[in-house]
Amino acid sequence: MAEAGHSSNKLHFQLDRISFFTDGVFAIAITLLVIEFKVPVVEHPTDAALWDRLAHMGLLLLGFLISFCIVGYYWSVHHRIFGYVEKYTSRLIWLNLMFLFSVVLLPFTSGLLGEYASETHLHLPYGIYVANICLTAIMNAILWFYVSNPKHDILTHKISRERILLGFYFTLVVPILFVISFVVTLYQPTIGRLIPILIPFVLKYGMTGLTARAAANEKK
Repeated sequence: MAEAGHSSNKLHFQLDRISFFTDGVFAIAITLLVIEFKVPVVEHPTDAALWDRLAHMGLLLLGFLISFCIVGYYWSVHHRIFGYVEKYTSRLIWLNLMFLFSVVLLPFTSGLLGEYASETHLHLPYGIYVANICLTAIMNAILWFYVSNPKHDILTHKISRERILLGFYFTLVVPILFVISFVVTLYQPTIGRLIPILIPFVLKYGMTGLTARAAANEKK
């Protein structure tokens, strides 16, 4: 629980520290993703040779874009979760740290995938990357489950059941599609790697109905 004797301003300051630290970790994770991009070295440079080298980096670029979007997406979800928090607890701090642990692993697993992006017969790099995505989603879901539970008395206001379900939908759609993607890559590697591109459309489709029901319920 928040320490006894903390003033309201002190509590908000401590919450701000958690948010600033979290934002910093996300910023570093995104920065580390781009480090995997090395300027291509062509022994006898010509436009054609350089273009050919860049073309071979296509899967690496796709992996970077997907990882960038995933990190940014979970940052936005985390931002919404902490928008409901007005008090902190020790358990909340540790759950947040465990969630961030899964986030800081993403540059490594993304880099591992990028290093062997052209070796489509290898399944382990993508499997490790998908496992990392699933760990991030699970920790985010646990964090949301803890925050949204009114028994912990850390909310700015009670959250409707529909809004809670919407939060889990936002969190779990991503790993489900990645797991499907991994299964498909066992048979069709190129097609399987493209499945995560569907995530924004699936999120938008499910979000529309759930958001409307959540807003209607909260007006009652």
